[in-house]
Amino acid sequence: MTSPSNSKAPSRALGFVFLPFLAAGLFFLVMVIREVAASAATYTWPAFRCRVVASEVRELADPQFPWQAYLRYSWDSGESERSSRSLASYSEALRAARRWPAGSSATCYADPRDPSGALLERKSLALALFVPLPLVFVLVGAVGLYSVVLRRQPGAGRAPRAVNPAAGHRIAAVLLIMGGAVGVAVFVLLPMHRVLAARGWRARECRILRSGVQPHEGEGDESGTSWSAAVLYAYTVDGVEHRSDTYGFLTVPGTRSSVARAAERYPRGTAATCYVNPANPDDAVLHRGPPLACLIGLAPFGLLLAAGVAVWRRARRRSLVGERLEPGATE
Repeated sequence: MTSPSNSKAPSRALGFVFLPFLAAGLFFLVMVIREVAASAATYTWPAFRCRVVASEVRELADPQFPWQAYLRYSWDSGESERSSRSLASYSEALRAARRWPAGSSATCYADPRDPSGALLERKSLALALFVPLPLVFVLVGAVGLYSVVLRRQPGAGRAPRAVNPAAGHRIAAVLLIMGGAVGVAVFVLLPMHRVLAARGWRARECRILRSGVQPHEGEGDESGTSWSAAVLYAYTVDGVEHRSDTYGFLTVPGTRSSVARAAERYPRGTAATCYVNPANPDDAVLHRGPPLACLIGLAPFGLLLAAGVAVWRRARRRSLVGERLEPGATE
């Protein structure tokens, strides 16, 4: 006869498949928390007045991230230069530069660890919204590992410990719902809001300055690279020339051949129609239709929401059944 512990060996060994979920979740959770903590620390820095000396968009030699916002600002006791991280989008770099025009006054924040260093803007805490995503992986890995590998089986003559599975299910449901809600908001609702708002934007003639494809390292074609259309165009509003490279409100990188066909619709030097935000002439788009990426993003994050609701309802039913079966339970 084989002992009960031996009969459990295969299932316990199988339980180690939860280790990658736990490890990956913990890794990304620690990275996110570190970034959020570093961003939160800037809100304790003292504020003072400074003057912006230079503000411009600079082009880099990197084909993947060719744009950068450059800012130089000074105050009574010093001067500082700051460049944004290398950006894939000209429009994104322009938005960063236009926030602090040259010659304007601004509020700076001094780094207490470096008296010569200062920031024009405190770091964003928006990354904290993504904490539920790695928590889902941590929960799946931890619960699976504990249930299959680490949980002790009751021995002879010893009653098993009472557990409350409904509580664990509720935690899992909350994390699933939060992760799905954040994903739907970022990848579906925000782009669709922009699409609806752009229906009232003004159509203007623009001139195509550049048209090509832009590489993105990662999963893609045989070379391990994905691509997106890179179209830079110029247009005039109230006698002032503006530039943008926003193709659509949410684009997903694809193969080189597929995005090349999109870029070929706008040959260099030709005229095209772009749509300009009347409230912000720097905000323009070539294609204002609903992005396919919204539907692609709705599927996985919608499933997370549905799974969270289903787990919550199941936990609630189990809790109600347990209250009815418990001796002496009261309403």
